[in-house]
Parts: sequence; structure tokens; C-alpha cells
Amino acid sequence: MENINIEELFKKYIEETITDEELSHLYDFFQRKENQAEQDALLISHFLGENSMSSLPDTRARIVKDQAWNGIREQLGITHAPKYKQISWWKGVAAAAGLLLVLSSGFYFYKEFANNRYATSQLASRDIPPGTNRATLIASDGTVYPLNGEKQEIVVDRESIHYKDGDTLSVKESIQRVTLSTPRGGQYRVTLSDGTRVWLNAASSLSYPTVFNGKDRRVILNGEAYFEVAHNASQPFIVHTSNQDVTVLGTGFNINCYKDENNTVTTLVSGSVKLDGREGAASVQLHPGEQAILDKANFDVAVVDVSLYTAWKDGDFRFKATPLAEVLRQVARWYDLKVDYTGVPEDIKVHASIRRDKKLSTVLHALEKIGDIKFEVKERNISVVH
Repeated sequence: MENINIEELFKKYIEETITDEELSHLYDFFQRKENQAEQDALLISHFLGENSMSSLPDTRARIVKDQAWNGIREQLGITHAPKYKQISWWKGVAAAAGLLLVLSSGFYFYKEFANNRYATSQLASRDIPPGTNRATLIASDGTVYPLNGEKQEIVVDRESIHYKDGDTLSVKESIQRVTLSTPRGGQYRVTLSDGTRVWLNAASSLSYPTVFNGKDRRVILNGEAYFEVAHNASQPFIVHTSNQDVTVLGTGFNINCYKDENNTVTTLVSGSVKLDGREGAASVQLHPGEQAILDKANFDVAVVDVSLYTAWKDGDFRFKATPLAEVLRQVARWYDLKVDYTGVPEDIKVHASIRRDKKLSTVLHALEKIGDIKFEVKERNISVVH
């Protein structure tokens, strides 16, 4: 392979798009001790940002490199160890300095490639499969349609409600309102009558008319959904939640409005949206790459990495400095779990990217590596064992 770009290979490794040949070259790069300086810069840049190497104290930089390197070495089967101090050393530093190093070093470079061989036997013995495509459609006349999980998506048009492959679910005799609802451990997709596509996350519901008539296209969301709205300047699309209204013409965005989360979070991928709070918050307009967090009566707008907030629809958990309790809420919804939060440390922050199609043991094992904690699983109940 000519003109090897290590940064590009490393990115592909993170995103799980790397080929066997490319993985071999990445292995060779990390195997060579003469590449240590470049390895250090690459790891620090990925875990903490482009300018983090110069701003980190030497001890913390060493910790980040040590933990990340050990994760890579274990997964790629590299035989020589870095010439850094042992794990017990950095734990001692953390305790003495009162620092929680999980924010930077705890990511553990957790990107399992092939299997779950690192899952602990305790977790594996009580393993729980991931969520699947599951949902029900409830019509305003009370008719309930359990949806076929293998179909993955329904389509609403002027004549019928059918699966994307054409199989008819219902022939509409009149315009009515329907509700698509996913349980904990379920997800589903729908194409609305105007061509708008919606990805519905676990424990969520979307209420909408079978045909949009009138001056706007209004839907009601509980939980979390990603929207790709069909453009229609004469008929704005409005997403109504318990705390806000989002008005759009044509765009892609994510809304998280679960009742067990403290805030309503709207993340814009493309286009433009206007947000109106229910409790008197001043209206705000978002541009691509921006996120609005509605905390009671105020919107806080910031530029974010939108992929962190839309990864779920593509089958990933992605976390960056995410509080462990928030991570566990996402995991609980997807695996249909009950979590005892009384023992969850408040100061642990998680950096990780894990496929949502993995069994629970794989996800919990990654979190154990990150947080230096242990989970106890009893049926569908999880607690932290320190």
C-alpha cells in the first residue's frame, strides 16, 4: 500500500470501516517503537482534541497514552508493551490528585472488531440481546396493528398504510390520526404522506395524520426521533413536544425529549429550524451543526458534533465526555433494563463508540473498563458494584 496515511487508517479503525489489509498496516505502525512520538500525538489528538497534547500535564498525557495503548495492544495482538509506568501507577496518581481520569484516559480505545471475547463470564452468563425493530401502530378508531420487525419501515400515502416493500397494512377509508409507538428495546421507521422520513428510537411515540391537510404539517413526539423533512414552503412541518414546538420547511434534525432526561435537546444536521419554548423561552433559530438545549424556560445554543446525537439511527452508541448516568439511561432504553442509579458515580465521563447490535455483556464490559467499576446483572436489573 503506497502513501499510507496513518491518521486516515486510524479514523477507519474507529469507524469500523477498515479493511484487513489496512488493519495490517495499522498493526505494523503500532508495532514499531520508532513510531512512538507519532503514536502519542495520534492518540492524544483523538481522545482529547487537536491541541490537547501541549495543554496536558506530562503525567496525565502519559496516562492517556498508557490506557489507549493497552487497549490497542490487546485488540490487535501486539506483543511489546509501551515503556510507560504500570496501571497501578496511574491509579495511584489519580487517587492522590483527586482526579477522575476517565474523562481522558478511560475510553480504553474500546472498539471491538470481531467478537465479544473480552466480556466477563459474570456478565455473559446473564446476557441480554440488543433491541430490535419492534413497534405498534394505533389508529384513532382504536385499531392496533403489531408491526413486522423484519419489515423495519412503514409508509403512509393517500390510499393506504403499507410496508416499504409494498405489503399493505391498511386501506384508508378516511383521513385519520395514527400513533406509531416503540417499546423499550424497539425502534422503527416511517415515511409520512408528504415524503418526510422519521426514525423512532426506543420507548418513543409519534402521532400524525394519514394525510396532511391545512396550513401546516403537525406531528407529536414523545421520546426521541430523527427527522428528514420533505420541503414544502407553503406548509411548514411542526414537531410538537411537551416543552417546545420545532418549525421546519425541509431539513434533517434530531429531537430528544424523553421524560427521564432533564432537558429537551434539538440537534440540527441540515437546513434550518425555529424553536419555540412552551414556558416563555425566546424563540431561537438553529443553523446546521448547532444544538439547542431547552432547560425549563431558556434555550442554550452551541455548536456540536452532530454525529454524537444521530449515531443511534445508524446503529451506534457514541459518547464523548458523557456522564455515566446518561449513558446508562440510553443503554436501559435499548436493552429494556431497570438501572439502580444510587450507586452510579456522578463524576465518571465516558468516551466510547459501540455498536448497538452487540449483546449487553459487551456494552457493560466496555463501561467497566472505562470506569474501573463492576456491574451486577439480575434478570433485567442492573446495579453498580464498587
